[in-house]
Amino acid sequence: MTDVVENGRTYNALWWAKVQSGGALKVPVDTPAVAGLARAVEPDGSGVWVLPTLPDGAGHGVLEELGSPPVAVEMPNETARVLSICVACCWVERDSSAWPGVTGTLVQIKAVYAGMRGRAEQSSDLTLIIGSLRRLHSTQWLLWDEKVGEVRLGPRTITWGTSDLATLREICRVLPDPPTAVLVERKPETPAEPLPAEDSDA
Repeated sequence: MTDVVENGRTYNALWWAKVQSGGALKVPVDTPAVAGLARAVEPDGSGVWVLPTLPDGAGHGVLEELGSPPVAVEMPNETARVLSICVACCWVERDSSAWPGVTGTLVQIKAVYAGMRGRAEQSSDLTLIIGSLRRLHSTQWLLWDEKVGEVRLGPRTITWGTSDLATLREICRVLPDPPTAVLVERKPETPAEPLPAEDSDA
């Protein structure tokens, strides 16, 4: 999943420029790997996400330079709470990595959100939840489809290490169990065109 190979300095530089300007990118699965970029294959084989392999202990400045800004700081507690709930809904095989997980729904998120607060669902919950989902989608921790109310873990979750996953397993253990997901049937996305390969004679 995170296989990285050398493919020429010019080719690598083009890809690094793209991920620094646009964050994680979804490309065709046959796109050659790039040195320093991790790969997260979509479960249906429709494409592969490429994003920077982050150095251990990378600070805010390094993350920004790599095109991988941290989770938005606006309402950090609510945002972290919703991310934890989405992990609980989408990460069902917890003896393995979180990516790619399964698709969760807004109905599940609202139910767990209310359950962790020990009360029935309230209309004000939706505003807080949607705001957090949008922030997490913009930073690619989640893939949030607002039209159908469905969410998946985002490509940046492949950067979670062993200690991160251990912490998340414990959080999932104490959260209320989500109801069964009822998904909307939809067509698969078409991945973007790959960059041209470097001319070997250059």
